[in-house]
Amino acid sequence: MTQVLTLVILAAGMGSRFGGDKQLAELGPKGESLLLLSLRQAFAAGFRRAVLVIRPELEAPLLASLQGQLPDDLELHCCFQRLDDVPATLDSAPWLERSKPWGTAHALWSARHLVSGPMAVITADDFYCADAFAQLALGLRNSDNWMLVAYRLGNTLSEHGGVNRGLCRAADGWLQDIRECLAIEYIDGQLQGQLAGNSVALSADMPVSMTCWGFQADIFPRLESALTNFFKQQPQASTECFLPDVVQEAMASGQSVRLATARDIWLGVTFPGDAPRVRQALMELLGD
Repeated sequence: MTQVLTLVILAAGMGSRFGGDKQLAELGPKGESLLLLSLRQAFAAGFRRAVLVIRPELEAPLLASLQGQLPDDLELHCCFQRLDDVPATLDSAPWLERSKPWGTAHALWSARHLVSGPMAVITADDFYCADAFAQLALGLRNSDNWMLVAYRLGNTLSEHGGVNRGLCRAADGWLQDIRECLAIEYIDGQLQGQLAGNSVALSADMPVSMTCWGFQADIFPRLESALTNFFKQQPQASTECFLPDVVQEAMASGQSVRLATARDIWLGVTFPGDAPRVRQALMELLGD
């Protein structure tokens, strides 16, 4: 029997640089959110379940924005990314003063009670185009390996400030290495970023992760182990547990990750100034 494919959308971010909830921003040709557009494209590719990882206060407005906009046979669930949801062996009390979510690894772990089979994992503030979902669906149906659909770094930047990306290195279609690089932007004509606290020169042709993953349920024990180690290190106010770091650790112990290359464009919003460009591009792609 074919397993049902689940789409997990990480949508609990605060949108601090954007100045509001990107999950609700009306960017599509008919005022659709990127989250709604992703749900529709994933459904067209064969995904029949969706889990939205959100903050509790987003549930009502988000579900209201989706009301009547999705196919009737798309099974939709919500779960909350909470600051006190930490591995059972830990005490959450030392960190409850924090307001910012714990990062993408923690966000996906928050969905552990709702996902038991193959899943695609994306974020709510990105538009991946139909080809990415088609590749994810095909890969998840045909293999138990994890996978990543990557994009060209130069096509994922913002004109309005630095962005964070997972830099990928591959061989023969298999991911070899992924490292989280922060604050990527052009400075004096040179593309640069912060890698492990050091400034590094980058190439626009580098493949990068835009959080467009395919996983099996065995990702969840990996996430729990990574989060346990993360919290034991006493994270500071700005520290996050990144999903690419968990994948990197899993690969070091033998996990295989297939790397696919997106044939379509990627669009996303990090800063308010990104919105007009994304609206125009989506109108050209999806408008009547």
